[in-house]
Amino acid sequence: MESDISEENTCAGKPIKWAMSRFSSDFLQGCKKFAELASSSENTQDIRIFNSSSIINAACFLEARINEEISIGVLCYGFEADSSEYKEWFTIQNLQKKLTVQEKWDLVSLRTNGVLWDKGREPFQSFEIISSLRNELVHFKGEFLGKDEAPNKKIAILMKTLGISSSATWIEDDCSSWVAELLNSKKLSAWVHKSVSNFEKSYYDLLHPKT
Repeated sequence: MESDISEENTCAGKPIKWAMSRFSSDFLQGCKKFAELASSSENTQDIRIFNSSSIINAACFLEARINEEISIGVLCYGFEADSSEYKEWFTIQNLQKKLTVQEKWDLVSLRTNGVLWDKGREPFQSFEIISSLRNELVHFKGEFLGKDEAPNKKIAILMKTLGISSSATWIEDDCSSWVAELLNSKKLSAWVHKSVSNFEKSYYDLLHPKT
């Protein structure tokens, strides 16, 4: 008996967005999982590890999500291969590696009539802080900073918002650093997860507003 399966009645050779691996959702779930682990742990080192992991997953989420959006724009919006729209999306895809998240967002937003990136507005503002914190951790410089001194303004604002300050006396060798004070706090990953979840909830409306 011959099989009824043929290329004609399958998705072979047809780019469909549902076939894409939505890795951004894994980053989002990773952020949530590590926040939960940090919240339930009483081990200081574990809390630091879980907080760091939550931050990195949160920062990766949006870039993965916007990269997926670009691939959908190239393959799945139904533009003819010789149309200007298709060529614009294809150009963005080729430039992906050289563009920041903000640059990618704005280029996509201009083509979907979405909202441009605004550092002073939520959810962009919180993501700027998450991204800054991720960069400081991944590229940690080990600077000798003073009491409650952070490496940049964004992180200083975050520490003030969360009420995190040095518990050391700063007498002789009883000192601490911003990275220890921040990563030891269970408030950190809870805030990170809440912020990135709010971004995820508003993502579609921001990039594809109703007309």
